[in-house]
Amino acid sequence: MGNEANCVEAYRLARRDFIAAVTQAGGDAISRVHPAKGPDGKPLFCDSAAWGPRDAARGLLLVAGQDGALTEFLRQRPIVPKGARLVAVHALDPFSWAWGRTGAPSGWPQNTLADIALEDLSRVSALTMLALDDSVPPPLPRARVIFRSIKPGHGEQALRAAIAAL
Repeated sequence: MGNEANCVEAYRLARRDFIAAVTQAGGDAISRVHPAKGPDGKPLFCDSAAWGPRDAARGLLLVAGQDGALTEFLRQRPIVPKGARLVAVHALDPFSWAWGRTGAPSGWPQNTLADIALEDLSRVSALTMLALDDSVPPPLPRARVIFRSIKPGHGEQALRAAIAAL
């Protein structure tokens, strides 16, 4: 379990950091249990957090795989404009992070992202989705979605610009 031990340790540390940043920034956190276990035998989770009113018409969906830019950004306590909703998703595919390879179920990232959008962004009619690394699936199938894949090292700049555009 050599390499897997390093991967799962990095995943668990990043998860703790994300949850701490969400708590510090006053977000509402939700954890979704992945059907598989990590190499350490413990559960895996996709975590998300939300800010702003549930009935907002404008929304920003931030999705990160293994990039730490999202957690760093949340530590700065972003201010969400009135009438807008911000949803941040961490470890969309916790299996691939913890094991260091893709795994089952293959549709987990897309299905989980659709569930998050349905639960947290159901009233949003204008949605911007930022993917902070290449492990993020294509945009959600809904009207008026602006999808941007962000280059490594440009995450914080893109996050600030996206919030300002809300």
